[in-house]
Amino acid sequence: MFSLRRWVSGRHLARGISTVTKDTTIGVVGCGNVGQAVGHNLARSGFKVVAAYDVDKTRMASMPKAMIRVKTAKEVAERADVVVTGLPRPSDVLAAAEGPDGLLAGLGPDKVWIDHSTTDYHQTLKFSKDAEAKGAHVVEAPITGGLEALKKGQMVVHLGGDEAVCNAVMPLLKASYHEMFYVGPIGSAMIVKVVSNMLACVNIIAMGEVLMLAKRAGIDLHKFWDAIRVSAGNSFAWETGGPTIFNGSYDPGFTMGLLCKDLQLGYDMAKDHRVPMDLHQLVLSIYRRGQYQFGDEAGCYIPPKCLEEAMGESLNIPGFEKWVYDNEINNRSIAVKHSNIKLK
Repeated sequence: MFSLRRWVSGRHLARGISTVTKDTTIGVVGCGNVGQAVGHNLARSGFKVVAAYDVDKTRMASMPKAMIRVKTAKEVAERADVVVTGLPRPSDVLAAAEGPDGLLAGLGPDKVWIDHSTTDYHQTLKFSKDAEAKGAHVVEAPITGGLEALKKGQMVVHLGGDEAVCNAVMPLLKASYHEMFYVGPIGSAMIVKVVSNMLACVNIIAMGEVLMLAKRAGIDLHKFWDAIRVSAGNSFAWETGGPTIFNGSYDPGFTMGLLCKDLQLGYDMAKDHRVPMDLHQLVLSIYRRGQYQFGDEAGCYIPPKCLEEAMGESLNIPGFEKWVYDNEINNRSIAVKHSNIKLK
């Protein structure tokens, strides 16, 4: 147990939270894309990764060898000081958290649950209260920047929860993230994450339209993409979405099913707070059309493909087959560094 007598959230704990060290034991629940990337990042950085669990036992085979494969989420929480989760949907988080074999059943005093899932923030609030009743802590930690960036430790994580606890787990988070941005209390980081996704989706839909305009106008699409990159219309979505449209992958690292889930969470949050979201509703509708047309497993930048099929025009172009990118943070802004493409 890593602990130190201190004040947390205005309460004096007999045993409180001290900064994570390489001796802190860490477990992972959910061994899909996020869990595997985080587990390997932690192991490479020298952290003591001790236990892993997933309902799909085949996924655990790809986790670091040092992690014991256990039979329940509860066992992970019992073995580890810090439990990291990265689960696809609110229902998956609920299944992992509750019940006699759930993560909450294994939490005890001073343990920390870091949840990277993009999930229902009302559910997260409840879990935080449940954990607090056992002397444990929940850190809400949704992530952004792309799966390939996560594998290289270049994503951004937004944090919600007790600020002292968030600060205590920063060394662990540095193994996977360029930037750790503390937003505020539990629930606030999830709002940032789903709104960020909504803004990116607005950009992707607009991108498809303007690329089609350029194509019909006879402009070289590679030159057009480069021209916007040095113009006021540039964005992270333009930088990273354009190449996936050009190479026809439409970003397979994140699926339409998951992105539509995130957009629905944003709509539900807006409804809770009575904020009209006219553009958001239109974006969600367009993304649902893409989801229904191409399936849940289609790449998350697929909506321009709907326009391509409707117009009988392909936006795929040569020169981006081996494209990759790196994220860099400059003055708390994401900058994209491209590889394996040439400027026109």
